[in-house]
Amino acid sequence: MNGPSETVHELREKIIGLGEKSLRKSYYPELQKHIRELEEAYALLERKNAELESYLYVASHDLRSPLVNIQGFSARFGKQIAQIAQELEAMNLDGENNIRRANALELLAEKLPRSVEFILSNTAKMYSLLNGLLRISRTGRIVMSIKELDMNALVAAYINTMSYEIEELHARVSVAPLPPCYGDADLVSQVVSNLLGNALKYRSPDRTPNIAISGTHNQRKASYTIQDNGIGIAERHQTRIWDVFYRISDTAAAGEGLGLSIIKRIMDKHRGSVSLVSQEGGGSAFTVTFPAEPFTESL
Repeated sequence: MNGPSETVHELREKIIGLGEKSLRKSYYPELQKHIRELEEAYALLERKNAELESYLYVASHDLRSPLVNIQGFSARFGKQIAQIAQELEAMNLDGENNIRRANALELLAEKLPRSVEFILSNTAKMYSLLNGLLRISRTGRIVMSIKELDMNALVAAYINTMSYEIEELHARVSVAPLPPCYGDADLVSQVVSNLLGNALKYRSPDRTPNIAISGTHNQRKASYTIQDNGIGIAERHQTRIWDVFYRISDTAAAGEGLGLSIIKRIMDKHRGSVSLVSQEGGGSAFTVTFPAEPFTESL
């Protein structure tokens, strides 16, 4: 056995091959055997995923404490440097001592504060990344409460919380009637929050933000599209935007590069999907598809 994912793929191919034949009675025991093997492989994969999420949670949680100490002592060190500089500035020295005083002030007023600021900015970045890892691990560990969701109310509630930013940006947000779906209210709200937040964050500087939200449904699925006229995503990035910590540009907008990877994990848990249609400079349209009927949680 080369690993759970490869085994699952191979077993799927076997079952497809059997399906292409006639499912005569003579094939039934073989089909049942492959189904059992597939179920065992999925169970193993689920256990391995749980172990990895547990390790990720423990590691990222335990690393936060020493990082907080580094931040705290660095900030205190910065204040102490400023106090020493003030004391030296107040001293009245002559001759060679005054030259030494000037050199010490240059060190205390310019070089050391820059070093402290470098430490603080990088620990802040590390802290942000660890928080992101915690959010990802928690997403996998959440036990969902699945129920029918009124997406019109859910989207309206989020838009209301963002009303100040929408008004400040003079953004236009239109919402067509949305069908209901089934899912965990908190996780589905996070998907809506991340996608609408991105539509505002990655707006074009050349035009007023315009966001359109629409939905479609059939008997088994409900799909929702959030379309914007923002900066868009170049084709070369579109397969990697779902990766953890992947960012298109360090200067495009603030963030850890986790929003879309978290959305992907949430959609997987819901047995749903997320897709993108975009072009650089021409806006983006993200479509998320949730079950439209009750379901059991995926891996």
